[in-house]
Amino acid sequence: MPQRLKEDVRARLVDAALSEFVRQGWRGARLVDIAAAAGASIGNVYRYFPDKEALLRAAVPPELAAELLRLLRGRVRALGSMGDWRLGDAAGSERAAALLAFWIAHRREAVVLLGRAEGSPLAHVRPLVAGELTRAAARYLRDHSARPVPRETRFVLERIFEGTLGMIVDVLAAHETPEAISAAFGAFWRYQLAGLQALLAPARR
Repeated sequence: MPQRLKEDVRARLVDAALSEFVRQGWRGARLVDIAAAAGASIGNVYRYFPDKEALLRAAVPPELAAELLRLLRGRVRALGSMGDWRLGDAAGSERAAALLAFWIAHRREAVVLLGRAEGSPLAHVRPLVAGELTRAAARYLRDHSARPVPRETRFVLERIFEGTLGMIVDVLAAHETPEAISAAFGAFWRYQLAGLQALLAPARR
């Protein structure tokens, strides 16, 4: 029984920390608020976690960041082989469906990774994802036009994917149920994929 109680306290601290990181961001989250939200003392926090970074590692394990990157890379590769990107939503693409399932299962963790980790050891994840998405789209354009991607087009791609990450964070922060998350991403993908299709179309003529 004592061991179960300890595990329960630790689990409540991790859950409270994750909620605080979503609400306040890494920099704004305070251990005293995490303790209060978990119904524990600040002393209990330090009994389980030496610092806020250790809490972050427990709440958002590094392997989750790696899994997110793997799914995003698969999603981009799948789009690159599709003739009509407008069909690349969760209904038309297994890779998109897998990514959506990840976001639903790890909603709060994805919000932290892509939008609330500034100043933390996970701060590199968002720019890494944005850079990979930009490079993948630029590579697609280059391969289909046999010409270097113009600087202006690359600038547009960078801003598009920075906005994409912001939208992902906003959707996941604002919606909690699988149905609502799926509907919101369905609407976003209809808009985004049609726009990307139009942007890439001249390279295929």
